[in-house]
Amino acid sequence: MKKIGFVSVAIFASLLSGCATNVIDSFIKEQNYDGLYLRGVFSWWEADEKYKLVERSDQVYSTTIELIADGQPYDFKIADATWSPGKNCGYASESDKVIVVGDSVRSSCETTDENFRFTPDETGTFQFTIDFSGFGAPKVSIEIITN
Repeated sequence: MKKIGFVSVAIFASLLSGCATNVIDSFIKEQNYDGLYLRGVFSWWEADEKYKLVERSDQVYSTTIELIADGQPYDFKIADATWSPGKNCGYASESDKVIVVGDSVRSSCETTDENFRFTPDETGTFQFTIDFSGFGAPKVSIEIITN
């Protein structure tokens, strides 16, 4: 009887450890986000090398762009050259659609039509950043570099 109890405990422990390993692995694996571009009306939605994002720190990518403040919004997304699933990042919910300088919003990288919208208050150079380093949805933000 002791032998059956020991075997049962061993099998149960083995199953639990297998489940735990799979969960931990999914948090440890970091996707390679090299090859992302800032794509929008300013680039005719093309993957232009001029707007390629560069990894600034671990899992944080950004690029800079000059924009004119003419009162018109700039629609944009962050995506790779082929709009691949998992690398096609737009807003996560309607409340994340409009971005203002200094704020960050949540992004979903499984989107198709959810373009961000940014209307600069002044003409200048802006840094667009996407941060994949935290848990949950990546964060997109814009900072003004020069005006």
